[in-house]
Amino acid sequence: MRSRTFQEYVQGPIQIGMGLGIISLLARWVTGTTILSSPESMVKYGVFGGIGYALMGAIALFMFSFIGKRVRQDFPVGLTIGDYLKARLHPLGYWILIVILIITSLHILFIQGMAASTLCQFLFDTPLYVGLFFFFGFCVLFAGFGGLKLIHGFAAFQVVFMFAAVILIPLYFFVKEGIQPVYDGIRLYHPYMLVINKYDLWSFLFAGLLVGFGQFFFDLTSWQRLFMIEIKKVPLTFSLSGLIWIIFPLSFSSLFIMVIFTGGFTDIHSILAGLANKITTPFFFILFVLCAFSAITSTFGACLHSLVSLIVANILEPLQTKKSDQQKIRMACLLSICIGGLVFVATLFYSPNLLELLFYSGNIYSALLAPILVIVFSKGKVADYIPISAVLAIVASYIIQPYVSEFQSIWFSGLASLTILVICTILTLIKNKWRFVKTKL
Repeated sequence: MRSRTFQEYVQGPIQIGMGLGIISLLARWVTGTTILSSPESMVKYGVFGGIGYALMGAIALFMFSFIGKRVRQDFPVGLTIGDYLKARLHPLGYWILIVILIITSLHILFIQGMAASTLCQFLFDTPLYVGLFFFFGFCVLFAGFGGLKLIHGFAAFQVVFMFAAVILIPLYFFVKEGIQPVYDGIRLYHPYMLVINKYDLWSFLFAGLLVGFGQFFFDLTSWQRLFMIEIKKVPLTFSLSGLIWIIFPLSFSSLFIMVIFTGGFTDIHSILAGLANKITTPFFFILFVLCAFSAITSTFGACLHSLVSLIVANILEPLQTKKSDQQKIRMACLLSICIGGLVFVATLFYSPNLLELLFYSGNIYSALLAPILVIVFSKGKVADYIPISAVLAIVASYIIQPYVSEFQSIWFSGLASLTILVICTILTLIKNKWRFVKTKL
């Protein structure tokens, strides 16, 4: 399974069609966050919060199909998003976005590490570092060393486990318990979950759309898959992936409804413990565990592989003398070990709330949304003020964050980025008009 060339390590031996493209995208986007944060959003913002969480991801994937089509028309051949940005940006803007890409990718890896930490604490009566060591070691071996060929080899099995779990386990629960008792239990113990006219719910949904669009539109793995899929199949592949993806958060939310309809809960750990007590059949319990770890390992592996591919292809290679393909692959393997070790240590010593962690980076994704749209839909190279506007908006949003809610800071970040872009564009037009008038005179 060893890759012969660096391009094969990054993209696999062949272009992929719609079927494998959908499997690859689902393996990336059905994440530990999907399993744990979608029920957490439902618990915090009601049933409609869980539904909204599912819709946000599906809409973002669907909208990315339009971006993907435009990108492949303008730039049909590439390995990573870095190749595209290098063609569309001047050096300053290019390096700004590369740094942001690395930061956001490390953040995604850390989130998956936290999800793995939660499941290890729930499943194994061993020190946390033991379970996490095996998790990170497995991900580094199959993704960092195996390359995309091995990632796709695992992806089919991982997606099968996830589909089996989200279909069979909720069906088992609802046949066993019935729908009416579940609804009556929610009305009795958690009536707030059925309320739709909550300010927090609408704040969550609108902020989530900004974060979701920014995250999907600026995701290393999605762009890497974009360059692997046959051009004519890009729009339909991403659109169908969004429609299928919506099943997973809704199904996971329904699982946790089955736990809480009989009483109260304290946190996500108590809900997981309740779920373990509810799943009395060993087959379904094993299926849930396989589903959870398939989701986390597939996402972590895909993101780790995309990150090391970006660093080798777009940072290390331009800075060094020409390297052979095998040297590049060895550099990617070494980077995988270093990044895996870094995230392992960070996960051991820092334990934030998963939903809060997801939205903590929301300011970054919200600020990136307008610039990435301008970059994609503009012609030729774009000015440096476009990526700089994102940096200014991110800094400003984190400065005001202690004084406003997390959702308001996300809105501010997106609005600030858009405002800076509009002002700079108007000033540029005025400046160009003035130059034109001067040349006429």
